Amino acid sequence: MSTYELLQWLGLGAGALVLVAIVAGAIKLSRATDAIWPNCATRYGLTFDQQNEGNALTSQRSVKSLTGAVQNVPLRVISTWSMVGNTRTTSTAFYARSLYPAPHRFSLQITRGAGGPQYHLVPTGDPNFDRMISLRSDSPALTRALMNSAVQAALLKLPMNQIGLSYDNGELCLSYGGQPLKPAELEAPIDALVALGHSRLA
Repeated sequence: MSTYELLQWLGLGAGALVLVAIVAGAIKLSRATDAIWPNCATRYGLTFDQQNEGNALTSQRSVKSLTGAVQNVPLRVISTWSMVGNTRTTSTAFYARSLYPAPHRFSLQITRGAGGPQYHLVPTGDPNFDRMISLRSDSPALTRALMNSAVQAALLKLPMNQIGLSYDNGELCLSYGGQPLKPAELEAPIDALVALGHSRLA
């Protein structure tokens, strides 16, 4: 075998090792990502469920969910992954029922930092919080009423850069276009919902 052929075989072997390492890393990451759901269910005393539909030849859909109550706040989490052809969509929503429901409806955009449009900007009066989190809402007064110290502390722990909140007659929903890949991306929104669920609008 010539030196050139030997180098070719060594190159192929190195490439194979890299490919194996990539596949092993992907499997490890997938297992770690899947584990955050049952781990979270155990931590909060919730029920975990997963439903898979379809196949690779047509369309696929996977729905992971958590249901139960945390600190007396009823909640459920639904995370959906779907693949239709070459189009993949993901979304995650956290729902809860306020312990002090009020007959109001409004939406809120929670953004890390102060960038973006200033339309309906909601200052809370806490300069440290307002410097780190930007709130925009179609009802600034109602939004401000929810922002007690416990809610602010919970929002500061959210790892995502942007997340939406809606309030409809006491029904709360936090949502973002993605899926939890780390424990904090599942647990921090739950903690925020629990804090919001204990907050009063009046």
